[in-house]
Amino acid sequence: MNLSSYQNLRVPNFSVHNLRQILEEADLDWRTALANAEIDPNALNRPGSTIPARKELAFQLQFVALTRDRVDLWVRAARAYTTSTYGARGMALATAPTVAAWAEVTSATDNAPGLLEITPLRAPDGRVAGIEFTYPDAPEELIPFSVYRDLCVTTPSLAWLYGGTFPFTRVEVPLAEVSPEALTYVSCNIDCCAEALRLWWDPAISTDELPFGNAFQHEAWVKADAQIIDSFRATGDWPHTVAKAIRAAPNLNRTLANVAATLRVSPRTLQRKLELTGNDFARVRDETLSDLACDLLSHTDHSVSEISRKLGYADPASFTMAFKRWRGMPPTAFREASRYGDKNPGHQH
Repeated sequence: MNLSSYQNLRVPNFSVHNLRQILEEADLDWRTALANAEIDPNALNRPGSTIPARKELAFQLQFVALTRDRVDLWVRAARAYTTSTYGARGMALATAPTVAAWAEVTSATDNAPGLLEITPLRAPDGRVAGIEFTYPDAPEELIPFSVYRDLCVTTPSLAWLYGGTFPFTRVEVPLAEVSPEALTYVSCNIDCCAEALRLWWDPAISTDELPFGNAFQHEAWVKADAQIIDSFRATGDWPHTVAKAIRAAPNLNRTLANVAATLRVSPRTLQRKLELTGNDFARVRDETLSDLACDLLSHTDHSVSEISRKLGYADPASFTMAFKRWRGMPPTAFREASRYGDKNPGHQH
């Protein structure tokens, strides 16, 4: 995922919660690290909550600065990630019937956890022969930590899926050296100073059945992971699907990048699809937020401040300005007019 898309997202708070806990257990200054990243400590103690991705990135940089000589802590951080960390995507990985199916899910569009790109490596005949991790937009100082994270997450995952030592044929690492504790699940040659993190295997094993795989369950989880995009691929109604995603989480899905990530497409693809229908994202978003605001003003007792927060505005004044642009009046006047109409005997419903 590129930097501009990533920084506009909100992401699960799990990663920062995990890194903060490791700093605390190592008696390192996690409080200052959180403060420097502008993260409220309370936001990390609510399971299932999200934080701005730009703050996650800022905290990762703080973590790396505090643990520069503690690769053991980087390995511990990586081991906290499990299939459950990734929700439906994790279950799709865990039930993959073949290594090729696993690689396809791992490299799915716009769902990489952070500033990395994941691509299957292929043999000349097209069979999957490995997987590559690159970090084109990651800050340079974050790349070594990211490499350790992805190496220490991926190799045990493949070992578990394979039911024993996974038969890597070669591992390439874009680092001058790698600590042995990160190679617990690697029993092949390690090539350092490579251009990217690449894990290679014999393409012949990519289509072998995995001992814990289940093709039926895998298909169900893949479908669950892509449920929203499946619906508009069938109907072609991109504006309706974008509006549906915004209505489902208006405080999160107010940006093109966030909606694109929700729908598992790139921001450029989403904008192009909307343009083909004569729309653009800003118009669909404003119409959806306007309709949602009108519903809340007309049919609930939520204050303007509460509605402002629900719709993702930083303050009520910003929401009021937007509403006046949409409807030609402030939200309080709209509420009064709608309620007067409901009480007017001549009002037609």
